[in-house]
Amino acid sequence: MAEYKICFSVAGAFGAQIRFEAKPGVSYEDATASINKENLVRLMCLDALGYSAKDIEVITPEQYEAKFGGDEDG
Repeated sequence: MAEYKICFSVAGAFGAQIRFEAKPGVSYEDATASINKENLVRLMCLDALGYSAKDIEVITPEQYEAKFGGDEDG
C-alpha cells in the first residue's frame, strides 16, 4: 500500500488534509478528481461555518506546506 495525502485550501483562510492508503500508482490528479467537495463540506462541518464546496480548492502538498505548513516558528 502507498500513503496518499490530498490537501485543500478553504477560502484561502485555512488548510485541511486527508491522508489514506491505497494501492500504489494512483496519480494525484486521479485521487483529487474523486473527491466530492459537497460531501467534504458536510463531513468537515464547514457548512455550519458558512463555507460551501465553492470555497474548497484542491492544492498540491507543496502548496499546502508553503501556505499552511512550515516549521513551528513560521
